[in-house]
Amino acid sequence: APNNIVFCVDISSSMKYTGKLDLLKASMIELTNMLRPVDNITIVTYASEASVLMETTSAADKNKIIKMIESLEASGHTAGIEGMKLAYSKACNAFIHGGNNQIIMATDGGFNRGKGSTIRLAKKYARKNVKMSVLGIKNTWHHRRNMTEVASAGQGHFIPIKNYVDAKIALKQEIMSMSLIRL
Repeated sequence: APNNIVFCVDISSSMKYTGKLDLLKASMIELTNMLRPVDNITIVTYASEASVLMETTSAADKNKIIKMIESLEASGHTAGIEGMKLAYSKACNAFIHGGNNQIIMATDGGFNRGKGSTIRLAKKYARKNVKMSVLGIKNTWHHRRNMTEVASAGQGHFIPIKNYVDAKIALKQEIMSMSLIRL
């Protein structure tokens, strides 16, 4: 099935350390190189506030997408719930009927700004056929448990990224499995 992928990327200050942002970029670039022209990518970022880094773009424009991924820099707080809300809005705007409509939330941990329930939000949109998986970048056990709950509520998966090998493989496997057409 065609993919409508919205990356919801944590670019808060904590992503600067221990190569977290570099692992995330590597994973996103690997996925971009695998996608087909029928697939779309949108990039939403969040730190002290949420914003759209790249509007919905065909995966045929790989150079543009990779350039946007490479431009990611980390600073600020973690307004994760605002990032999720914006990502869901973008996913619904580019919704592909019969396709894989999926948000990939990429973070190293918790959300320390914003009001709302991440689990309630994930459940609400899963009922509308917009799934959420969480890409956990070098995170702690405490954060991993929370991210697993959000992914489960969003009918997606928790995908741990601890090293470069994980970065090259895990996200590609997730999208391949989620975009299988189920009869």
